[in-house]
Amino acid sequence: MKTGKETIYVHPLYQSDFPLRLYMTGITHPDADYHIRRPEKNGLYVLEYVISGKGHVRFGDSMFSPVAGDVYFLQPHAAVNYYSDSKDPWEKIWFNLGGPLIKSLCSGYGLDGLIYYHDCPLQELFFRAFEIGKTWNKESCHQFAFHIHQIIAALYDWKNQHPEYQKTPEGICLKEYLDRHWQEKVSLQDLAKLIGKSQVQVLRIFQRDWADTPNNYLQKLRLNSARQYLDNTILSVKEISMMLGFQDEFYFSNWFKLKSGVSPSLYREKFR
Repeated sequence: MKTGKETIYVHPLYQSDFPLRLYMTGITHPDADYHIRRPEKNGLYVLEYVISGKGHVRFGDSMFSPVAGDVYFLQPHAAVNYYSDSKDPWEKIWFNLGGPLIKSLCSGYGLDGLIYYHDCPLQELFFRAFEIGKTWNKESCHQFAFHIHQIIAALYDWKNQHPEYQKTPEGICLKEYLDRHWQEKVSLQDLAKLIGKSQVQVLRIFQRDWADTPNNYLQKLRLNSARQYLDNTILSVKEISMMLGFQDEFYFSNWFKLKSGVSPSLYREKFR
């Protein structure tokens, strides 16, 4: 069935008790006005492959811009908003899925919450599954489930080969900023302004991506740098405290002792 600039196939549930359900499948053709919004906890798993062009996906607090060769996998944990790029609208192939099997596959392969797979060449697998969905009949359930399992397994392989993409763009931006500005005073307000989010969202994003708070991460950066200076230079404690951005050497010494269990001078003596 062709509706506007989408070719869509809607499926009756021949086996409503089958653990993997295909509700709809289709191809979205280039359309600068294409825009989909879904509320939080909508119950759908949406698996899509970008054939050409570009689009934008907002999933909860995260923003991605998939291009040709990318896969994104929307899971029913957050509100989602996705749309074509106005200058280079995407063409994409997609499946709307449900049932306990897709949930178990996500959990078993460790894909929960992992949305964006850049440069993940799975076009052939997607089109094979699409052909089954296009000519759906009572015997299609097992064949389709097999192909979806292959796609999920391929995403698992991609995840293991690209650990850097398991972080959100906002989380990476926050960490890179802290890595560059650890000698300065950095407030939650600064970080919120940096990524255009609330302070609560900053804490949530950083905790999810780096299993830490921004403040704790900063403290670790400063402590590691302090140890490096004490181990590898002849700079005085006062000079080191100034280089690390502390008010004075006494404040630095107390902070270092609290974190390391020994004073800077004793640390240098003991570990050099």
